[in-house]
Amino acid sequence: MDESNLKYILKVFIMVLLIFSIILFIKSIGINFNAKEYPKQLLQVVTIEGFDNLNTSLITNKSDAFCKNHIGNSNTLNESCNKLSHKNCNTTSCCILTSNNKCVAGNKDGPIFNTDKKGKTINLDYYYYQNKCYGNKCPSE
Repeated sequence: MDESNLKYILKVFIMVLLIFSIILFIKSIGINFNAKEYPKQLLQVVTIEGFDNLNTSLITNKSDAFCKNHIGNSNTLNESCNKLSHKNCNTTSCCILTSNNKCVAGNKDGPIFNTDKKGKTINLDYYYYQNKCYGNKCPSE
């Protein structure tokens, strides 16, 4: 081996030793060059469903949806009917507009509740069910 090759090998060995020493020094004093990892946070859960069968029984009419929402619970139906406007009361199939201008739960046969909270019978001269007047004393239009 000639002298130039020996100097070259010595320089490479010194460089490798220097790099290795720097790595050991950095590791020993605890310097971390890795990017700081923040804890992962769940922002939103999205469920994507593929509809295999088209459900044709979906309710598209708002008044039908209102009534189907209260099936089996007449008390909440009556409370919900009380909150409707006269126009909306007449469009549903489960509310009637009474002669004293109250929207209550009912159908073409009359109100579901025929007594007030004290148990007294409510006498109605007439009522409107889907814009049609029922009763003995319907006003002439």
